[in-house]
Amino acid sequence: MASVPAIPRLVLTTAAVLFAAFGIAFAVAPHRLAAMVDLPLPTNTATADYVATYGGFEIGFAVFLFTCLARPERVRLGLLASGWAVAGFAIARGAAILLLGGVKPVMFYALAFETICAAIAFLAARRSGGDV
Repeated sequence: MASVPAIPRLVLTTAAVLFAAFGIAFAVAPHRLAAMVDLPLPTNTATADYVATYGGFEIGFAVFLFTCLARPERVRLGLLASGWAVAGFAIARGAAILLLGGVKPVMFYALAFETICAAIAFLAARRSGGDV
């Protein structure tokens, strides 16, 4: 396979770093981050589950994205995976906001961030040499 243009590689690198950073943050400061969305972690069991779900998954996904980055023929796969993962967050968050209403502003910031990240990932996947 031919080399991948620089922009798709940069986008995938950024996605991998962001997933890793968010995962580490959720693992290191779960109570602080959960409090931002009114989510109490009243027990060690709740905290361990939060750390595994929000920290562990994102760290594991970042490792997957970094492995895709290491092989030019997998850059597009990594971009599509990150795009769909973040689009899933955005779609579910947007639906919840519409259905429930009355959410803190952090939800709108997260929705905007997720939507922009998904769009960038899909555009970069297209530039990497294939249809999305």
